[in-house]
Amino acid sequence: MLEVTAIDVGQGDSLLVVSPQGKTLLIDAGGPVGGQQSEFDFGENVVSPYLWECRISHLDAVALTHGHSDHIGGMHTVLKNFHPSELWIGALPETSSVRALLSYATSLGIRVVRRVDGDSIEFGGMQVTVFSPPLEWQASSQPRNNDSFVMRLQYKDSSVLREGDAERVVEQRMVAQAEPLGVGSTFRKTRDVTHSPEIAHLLKSDLLKVGHHGSATSSTWEFIRAVQPRWAIISVGRGNSFGHPRLETLRRLEQEGAATYRTDLTGAVSFYLDGRTVSPQLACLR
Repeated sequence: MLEVTAIDVGQGDSLLVVSPQGKTLLIDAGGPVGGQQSEFDFGENVVSPYLWECRISHLDAVALTHGHSDHIGGMHTVLKNFHPSELWIGALPETSSVRALLSYATSLGIRVVRRVDGDSIEFGGMQVTVFSPPLEWQASSQPRNNDSFVMRLQYKDSSVLREGDAERVVEQRMVAQAEPLGVGSTFRKTRDVTHSPEIAHLLKSDLLKVGHHGSATSSTWEFIRAVQPRWAIISVGRGNSFGHPRLETLRRLEQEGAATYRTDLTGAVSFYLDGRTVSPQLACLR
């Protein structure tokens, strides 16, 4: 089955994916909020211990959704400790932290791969489909939420959509493109990637990793209705100063029939997708 775990990194994001064939993908690695300097290393003190406890010593791939510190902050240590074969990136700004991370990855012999809207990658018995950013997306000088690398993971008839910190404008673009483009659309292949408009714009997913920690700037009615999640997970810090998750976001999810978990209330939580159903399990009960 496909295992997806939201690691409790407080007000940040880190998601461990174990494919049906046992391949491992870590998406983001937590970090301090708002670019603050901190001696606490989320990669060393939170993410790595969790992976080691799962008996993981090597990651097949690591994905960085965007350049904000609460996603990228622990990544340097994760690369050092787990030497992934690939680092997947979307649209990243030319900041000092991004340049340092990419340089470090190259020095370790890690293949840096840019992923864009329309990519479809077979990964250990599951299909990874990229919804954003578009190929033509231009990153600015500073990280932005809407730079987020949005992907859908599918195993047979079960799936999870993970949207990073993507906000309303990105959600609207994805919903607008949600209709398949027809049988006449063409495929283009580059190495391990199949680019398919038909695949790339199907949003419906059983599990939604809620965007931007449950902020009101994400999870629009139109987007949630397109995804139709039965389950949702929000990665968020207890007592955070942003008021996340926002009540209106929780109400939208509830009214659309999604059962929502939050790391500030439950800690780390895993979801097991067997190809037909999704089963949640709190990490503390494992």
